[in-house]
Amino acid sequence: MKILIANTLYHPDSVGGAEVSTRILAEGLAQAGMEVCVVCATGTGADRLSELNGVKVYHLRSVNLYWPHQPKNHSRVAKLMWHAIDLHNVVMARKLRAIIAREKPDVINTSNLSCLSIDIWRVARNAGVPIVHTARDYYLMCPGSTMFSHEKACKRQCGVCAFYAGPKKAASARVDVAVGVSQFVLQKHLDNGFFAGASRTAVINNCYVPLGDAPPAQRARRYGGGPVRLGLLGRVSPEKGLEIVLDQLLGDNTIDWTLAIGGTGDREYMESLQNKYRDPRVEFLGRVKAAEFLNAIDILLVPSIWNEPFGRVTVEAYSHGVPVVGANTGGIPEVIEPDSHLIFDIEKPHTVIEKIRDAIELLKCSSVHDRLLNHAKSFSPATMVDAYIDVYQSAMKKAM
Repeated sequence: MKILIANTLYHPDSVGGAEVSTRILAEGLAQAGMEVCVVCATGTGADRLSELNGVKVYHLRSVNLYWPHQPKNHSRVAKLMWHAIDLHNVVMARKLRAIIAREKPDVINTSNLSCLSIDIWRVARNAGVPIVHTARDYYLMCPGSTMFSHEKACKRQCGVCAFYAGPKKAASARVDVAVGVSQFVLQKHLDNGFFAGASRTAVINNCYVPLGDAPPAQRARRYGGGPVRLGLLGRVSPEKGLEIVLDQLLGDNTIDWTLAIGGTGDREYMESLQNKYRDPRVEFLGRVKAAEFLNAIDILLVPSIWNEPFGRVTVEAYSHGVPVVGANTGGIPEVIEPDSHLIFDIEKPHTVIEKIRDAIELLKCSSVHDRLLNHAKSFSPATMVDAYIDVYQSAMKKAM
């Protein structure tokens, strides 16, 4: 089977989890004996071809008003024009058509299509190649890809987003199989009329990234009482809910705790947090090695305000035997180990304290770390790759 994967970015260009998942999938498929090529966009240089770990990678120079993955402010008019071009980018479509004609894939798996254009679906359909699309975020529904505005998750599309998304919704009818990295993100698209022509839908969770060389079970130390070591890991930004956690912890006197924050964000926002929450129990570590960070904490907190499509950090914590207290937003509840019941209500922030107490009690169970490690196995790279192979075969059967 020959598979062409299309995603906005690919290694070494990476800004988030979508690129990590795409690379794991591509290399996992190659290791499973599939012929794999990836097409992605780049903001520098000319079109080029490379190969990495058995995967052929086409890097296509983006053709639009500007490269969006470069920190720079653009006017509202420029942004509107950029998105209008991105919808049906004839130059990128011409490049994609040539690659499809050259590679002759059996299946095309599209993902984030910003900078590549949804025209790839039309090109693939004209070439008679079945299409699998993976919804990893809300790009098809929202120009910002997050459905998050005014410090709140959008419950529905606003008028601007609905207008912007109309052509994408119509084009999505060409998709043969629609995949979501969580049931939440898949259902969000289906409820808004996307993928009307799909013969099958499926949920294929992202996988954890194996971290470090030491076996996950070899933790720095197990919790034995005293201050519980809480941690937040990832990009530090308002939608991640850090301030909710800090406000609740600093206003509570029933838990003995310390909080480590691993990750970076906008400099001004980071400085404002450090000035606002000056407390010896709170430590901003900056960039950290995830494996070392997870081995040094007792409980991970994932208090996202926005509807995260998946939340890879949760399963990475489980792969290290670390319990997770997560918000009831987006795909996070689907990932939380079901028997732990450690989901708090983002609309009732005080409930995070209750769940931290429950997690501390859970830590006293001698089998909890092994239980969480077993839960992590259901999100292994091999499990994800096998699920995609099944979906590709399904798409090919429909095309026969």
